[in-house]
Amino acid sequence: MDVAVKQATDVDIIIVGGGAIGATLALSLDRLNYRVILIELRKPVFSSSSPERVIALNAGSRMHFERLGLWDAIAAAGTGLIRHIVVAEPGNQGRVDMDAAQAVRPLDALGYVVEMGPLLEPVYHQLESSSVAMYLPASVQALHLEDDCIAVDLLQDDKKTRLRASLLVGADGTNSQIRRMADINTHGWDYNRFGIVASVRCERAHTETAYECFRSSGPLAFLPLSDGRYSIVWAVQPGEASQLLSMNDDEFLVALQRAAGDELLNSTGVIVETSSRASFPLELTFANRFADSRVVLAGNAAHTVHPVAGQGMNLGLRDVEVLVEELDSELGHRDPGQSILMQAYAERRRLDSLFVAGFTEAMVDGFGGSLPGLKWLRGRGMDTMESWPSLKDMLLLHAAGLSQADDGVVNQSVREARA
Repeated sequence: MDVAVKQATDVDIIIVGGGAIGATLALSLDRLNYRVILIELRKPVFSSSSPERVIALNAGSRMHFERLGLWDAIAAAGTGLIRHIVVAEPGNQGRVDMDAAQAVRPLDALGYVVEMGPLLEPVYHQLESSSVAMYLPASVQALHLEDDCIAVDLLQDDKKTRLRASLLVGADGTNSQIRRMADINTHGWDYNRFGIVASVRCERAHTETAYECFRSSGPLAFLPLSDGRYSIVWAVQPGEASQLLSMNDDEFLVALQRAAGDELLNSTGVIVETSSRASFPLELTFANRFADSRVVLAGNAAHTVHPVAGQGMNLGLRDVEVLVEELDSELGHRDPGQSILMQAYAERRRLDSLFVAGFTEAMVDGFGGSLPGLKWLRGRGMDTMESWPSLKDMLLLHAAGLSQADDGVVNQSVREARA
């Protein structure tokens, strides 16, 4: 293939990855008057899919989209509210119930279940009227670190363009190409589990309640959708995943009801309908460095965690918030890729990321063990948490994304409520 080389283009920041993390970062930086390029391998798809590709946003993430002026459009497209969360283990005593009304700061909901396409559509609508230059579909072929900038070789429509910027942001997902090109290694592991996703309808419409059912082979989550159905995420071993994907709908519903347990079905009624199913591998991937010479990583490119408790997207949006805060300065506008800013971002994000990874690992490991007496201890632990207000309050704030917020108003309201 003949590749023509066009004249170089100079900007402040290049973002690779046009999902929710990269796109909202581009929009935020454009509002700070940075010259931004957004590169994405595929054109975004805004239509619904089957099964729906959904994400769980917590209250802290809603605040992020409100600040960007996007939340009303996202909510109008259809948002499932999570006002209650029930955590239980089928066949075991004890459970934990969390309610938005119990929060020390009044909340509309603990979380929101939205489809990725309808979430991205208003973001891209605003990007189209911004100064952000978008290259999509396009791919990055190589990186070149120069004296005072970083250069990217871009391939689009069989033409090669060299783009130069002060800073390159890798927001291109778990298998980040930018992370590999920057020689940033990762650590972590494959859980030897797959997440089965589907949308199901139950005999009774949900009451804006999300259920987290812990089983020895992995958790099973029911997330309320805007139309009364649930989106499920079911962690299973590879052999079981293959069987579930090959079942007809009736067989799948029988297996799902058995896994959910009688206590959940007493609340939801019989599961009567399912969409098609899909699967994805579960893994923990943690970059050894979140920043390098004129390169930073954000979202799943920096950290991919287990989907239990739905923390992944919320963690990535906090990356965006912190990076924007670091760049919203005189120092940033002089040179957004300078080392002191990159290391400040990496230092601020590592602790939160490690905490979330540790929290999810503790939940998966704690409910995955089968040693004698461990199941009884889990039941007693849930009973203890339910009857210990301060511990439950801490868990509730974490679920809502407020315990990690740097928002001074939020932190002040929590302190006043506890005084």
